[in-house]
Amino acid sequence: MSDGLEEVEAQSMAASPFDNVELFHGLDADELREILHACERRTFEPGDVLFSEGDSAESMFLVEAGELEVRGRGDADEDVVLAVLGAGSVAGEMSILDGISLRSATVKTIADVAAFELTRDVFTELRDARSHAAYKLILNLARILGERRRRTDTRVAEVFADPKKHIDAFEAQVHDLLGRLKKA
Repeated sequence: MSDGLEEVEAQSMAASPFDNVELFHGLDADELREILHACERRTFEPGDVLFSEGDSAESMFLVEAGELEVRGRGDADEDVVLAVLGAGSVAGEMSILDGISLRSATVKTIADVAAFELTRDVFTELRDARSHAAYKLILNLARILGERRRRTDTRVAEVFADPKKHIDAFEAQVHDLLGRLKKA
């Protein structure tokens, strides 16, 4: 199914961009190959939007090369850069689990990007076929989401324990940013 998979398979002797992807922890080379074969290889130019906040979540993207920007809407409805993702990153991973979810952020390219797209339907086929790789992905997602939740809970507790400290740090960051903008 995937064009360019030969390149990734050729890299399997060397370092693959997916070697250190947390989502693929515990997958052997054959299982990773099974996942990549189930994907469609896609290329994007700078400024292309992979998906927008509020869109139906139908697939996830495994970034082989390039950079993506993850943007969301803040409380004051301002556009905020949430993250910049590079090679080996995953965007939209929740979409393969939840059949009714909407995208929580917009993801667009800031450079040329090569990525593998895995749709929920294809992932469901792998899961229904009792693919070990699919079940390992599910276990890894559960672990990753649990870790994210714990980090978020810890961060929220820190902020509420000493809100003044965090407000002061935020103000310092804003002043620094404004200073850099004035120089530009």
